[in-house]
Amino acid sequence: MNEPLQLLQKYWGHNTFRKPQQEIITSLLAGNDTLALLPTGGGKSICFQIPMLCTDGIGLVISPLIALMEDQVQQLKEKNIKAIALTGTNSVDEISELLDNCLYGNYKFLYLSPERLQQQWILERLVQLPINFIAVDEAHCISQWGHDFRPAYLQIHTLRDYLSNIPIIALTASATQKVQQDIINQLQLRSPKVFKKSFHRQEISYITHKVDAIDNTLYQVFSKSKEPGIIYVRNRRKTIEIAKNLNQYGIRAEAFHGGLTYRDKKNILQSWLSDENQVIVATNAFGMGIDKPNVRHVIHIQIPENIESYYQEAGRAGRDGNDSKAILLYNDRILLEFEQIFINNKLDPDFLKLVFKKFINDNQIAYGEGYGEEYYLNFAQFCEKHQLPFSRTYSALQFLDRQGVITLKKEFHFKTYIHFLWDNEQIINYFKSKPIEERLFLYIIHNYRGTSEIETAINIKEISKKTMYSETIILNLFNDWQKQGICTFKNTDNDTKIILNEIREDDITINRTIKYLKQNNSIKEKQFEAMMKYVITEDICKSQLLLNYFEEKSEPCGKCSVCKKRNKKPNESTDWDKIILKNIPFDGISIEQLADNLNINHTTLFPYLEQLQDKKQINIQHHIIKKNI
Repeated sequence: MNEPLQLLQKYWGHNTFRKPQQEIITSLLAGNDTLALLPTGGGKSICFQIPMLCTDGIGLVISPLIALMEDQVQQLKEKNIKAIALTGTNSVDEISELLDNCLYGNYKFLYLSPERLQQQWILERLVQLPINFIAVDEAHCISQWGHDFRPAYLQIHTLRDYLSNIPIIALTASATQKVQQDIINQLQLRSPKVFKKSFHRQEISYITHKVDAIDNTLYQVFSKSKEPGIIYVRNRRKTIEIAKNLNQYGIRAEAFHGGLTYRDKKNILQSWLSDENQVIVATNAFGMGIDKPNVRHVIHIQIPENIESYYQEAGRAGRDGNDSKAILLYNDRILLEFEQIFINNKLDPDFLKLVFKKFINDNQIAYGEGYGEEYYLNFAQFCEKHQLPFSRTYSALQFLDRQGVITLKKEFHFKTYIHFLWDNEQIINYFKSKPIEERLFLYIIHNYRGTSEIETAINIKEISKKTMYSETIILNLFNDWQKQGICTFKNTDNDTKIILNEIREDDITINRTIKYLKQNNSIKEKQFEAMMKYVITEDICKSQLLLNYFEEKSEPCGKCSVCKKRNKKPNESTDWDKIILKNIPFDGISIEQLADNLNINHTTLFPYLEQLQDKKQINIQHHIIKKNI
């Protein structure tokens, strides 16, 4: 058996474990069922990956997210560790072949979704594998009282009937006492060893700041500090806009979003990881599995959906233990947008049934059929056709995905197919007097095999880069070729794939999810209120607000935006009367806003305001300050 520390050094390049990683690993290797609550950045995956590597056999990892599974498998492969993920895209034959590989190919990790365990034949195949440990990631999904509840998690305990003596480790970044007990009961953990790490990140200063000029604030932050940072925004358009603005300021920044090709994403990520670029501007999809230790600033200019998400994203700062900042910038428009998104995304049974019915009818799925079939659609066109609100419709599909009714996958790229009907010699003769078309044709046949035999997928963006022809010119030429009968050409703009996990049963399908929908709405409401409280509260330590949410008591951190303002004392030599008067606009200002603008605590400001009012230089009514002229 390999020693855990040796494996840590060999594959991860670390000389010591973080607390309590070693204790968790020791517990698992001793054969104990284990529950590990480690905040984001606490190194959860190492806690099950190392025990699985320590012993003979293959580790079974259950995870709810395809992207997370694929990311971890890719990381393991880069370490020359054999790993496989059974995602929703695999056919039955492909799954059977992959499971054969697990049995005979000396694989160390098998990742699959909880929905797979609802298939009897999969369970029967798993019994044949030399499984050494079972890891249940994102274990809070098993509890109806936690966020992101997934009914498929309730079936994981059936593994006990098939693999009764295999130790189970359940892992989550956040779980209340009620959720923890749910995890233990539902997974049928036997006298589990429970390990909890504090959510307190003493190296991070949590800052919320109300500002008007966001671009200017970003410039101030990254021009003062040349160290790496992440900026989280709400959509793709904003990633491009913010990155462009920062580059104009002379700050090296790149936009990272779902519309990029895999190659572009890899190149952008690598340039940031190697510090070639200082800032990466991204949507909240960025960061899964990213462990860059020297991120000094994580800045949000959108408000995350809940505290869990914010803590996870902010926690990508300071993983090397050095002082870092998690900054949330907001203004009245951003607060209103956050509230509107919450209202718009709130689901009700009638809307859920409407979306499902439109999808079923569009794809002409007969009653009692559809199970396991894949369907493609252009999401924007689907919403426009049926006059459905984009955000709320996507929330409905996400909810049905979590309930296991469908598997939802955003493809985020268009697919182009071409099939040449003439033979190559005939085409080249035809293009002799057309050098542009000849060059394009030669590039395609030299770089894409099979175009003369079958419809073959090609990458228009890649072809455009290599040939230096615009995408518009290429598409126009393809259309001309098709009219001439030289080829067939299809340009599909479907960006969403949906797999039906159940046969079509209309209301029966949706009705069984209604009780979870009501519960989901209640949880979302509490999450919204907690997130809003975190943003706008200016008299409670920001770190305390976060820790209280996770049921952890703490003292004021002394370094967040609230603590710094509370501790800041005005310099006696400063002429505060003049500064205050200078910062009161003609139409007046609230006491709170003035204190924010001057970056001092309200209680510190009051004596100066009282003096100015006594001198009749200002007038205060209903917390609004106006200058007396």
